[in-house]
Amino acid sequence: ALGASPQKMAFSEVYGALQTGVVDGQENTWSNIYGKKFFEVQDGTTETNHGIIDYLVVTNVDWWEGLDADVRDQMATILSEVTKTRNTEAYNVNQSNRQSILDAGGKIVELNAEQRQAWVDAMKPVWEQFKGDVGEANIAAAQAINAKH
Repeated sequence: ALGASPQKMAFSEVYGALQTGVVDGQENTWSNIYGKKFFEVQDGTTETNHGIIDYLVVTNVDWWEGLDADVRDQMATILSEVTKTRNTEAYNVNQSNRQSILDAGGKIVELNAEQRQAWVDAMKPVWEQFKGDVGEANIAAAQAINAKH
């Protein structure tokens, strides 16, 4: 959709691949871009706002349903509170790392509405490609969120 040729490689190899021109870019969170210093060996980073940093807890259905209802309710409440706190902290760390990139001389390109729409339009075939795997309702929900941002 974007005319790029994705390359699979170990995460530990990305810095060197950027440095030597084996790859022209990478897609990561601000915390990864800062922590691995990718900003030092690339021309800049385009801020697309196409992803989120969230964490979740996954468990076996039989185990979960085997818990007493009161224990399950308490755990669900605790997990909800902890997950919200962790997600907020992850967001804050990510934003702090974004600022650290700027402070270290890294370049961040912020897209205007027209540029962002060009990305959205370019990715439409990908939405269609995964509609069968993800489900039309999930695609519609994601597109509704995108329309707000």
